[in-house]
Amino acid sequence: MIRLVVRKTAVLLASALAGSIVVFVLMRMLGGDVATVILGQGSTPEAREALRAELGLDRSWPEQYASWIGGLFRGDLGQSYAAGYDIFDEIVARLGLTLSLALISLVVSLLLGVVAGTYSALHARDARGGLVDVVAQLGIAIPPFWVGLLLISLVSVQLGWLPSGGYIPWSESVVGALRSLTLPLIALSIALTGVFTRFVRSSMLDVLGEDYIRTAMAKGRTWRGAAIRHGVRNASIPLVTVGALQLGGLLAGTVVIESVFTLPGLGRMLMSAVTGREAIVVQSLAFVIILVILVLNFLLDIAYGLLDPRITDAEGAARA
Repeated sequence: MIRLVVRKTAVLLASALAGSIVVFVLMRMLGGDVATVILGQGSTPEAREALRAELGLDRSWPEQYASWIGGLFRGDLGQSYAAGYDIFDEIVARLGLTLSLALISLVVSLLLGVVAGTYSALHARDARGGLVDVVAQLGIAIPPFWVGLLLISLVSVQLGWLPSGGYIPWSESVVGALRSLTLPLIALSIALTGVFTRFVRSSMLDVLGEDYIRTAMAKGRTWRGAAIRHGVRNASIPLVTVGALQLGGLLAGTVVIESVFTLPGLGRMLMSAVTGREAIVVQSLAFVIILVILVLNFLLDIAYGLLDPRITDAEGAARA
């Protein structure tokens, strides 16, 4: 297990370094003059040159990269050019909302996917299993932002049950936070639940023919009891890998959903930075989002190793 953690940590650090370089280089290749954006087209060349020097944009790319990545470790990512806020403090203040939205959506989708996928597999030969499969495919096909707009129109505007936007922090009111996050969570979770449902269904259909299912039945269990007790666990372990693969898409969906429901998370901050042409904010946010995905993948890899001892055994065999 220690070898697995060490190897995954090395992969995490190397991936984070590569991601920071890619983000930095891509932002520089996009071009554009920040000094002109801030001062306007009517500014003098001398004023623009002075501002570039003040912002450190007249230095070489390696020097700028070293300054930026060093600032990350010091908790200093600079200031927003237009709004004037501290980028690191703003990211820290908004990160909790985005993470809670993504993680709750992931957990809810996993639970619903296991239940629906198992039910579909156990009724694969009748209409009930087919109906669940069709609903899962529809859930995958419908874009989350469209679901969000539909929920706002129906649940918020027509029925008035839940707010159409805004956010009440958990620290102020748990009920208020749940009310403000319910519709965004539903919009985010539908497609993800469809993916997990189809995966669990397929995995369950594979394991139902395994010898240990027949052995459990030979010991007196019913087919359904053996499938639920032994099949669900074995079919669900690979879900950790599928969940890790879905993290990138989930965070991308969170960016859009935060804009639809006017939630003050990283997604809205990123959209504001893009429309305001705040290159340094976009660069820092993109790297933080990459870092979050890498860390969550790291944690899921470790969890996979704990759930399936064959992973750690293979790690040891590879080293031997």
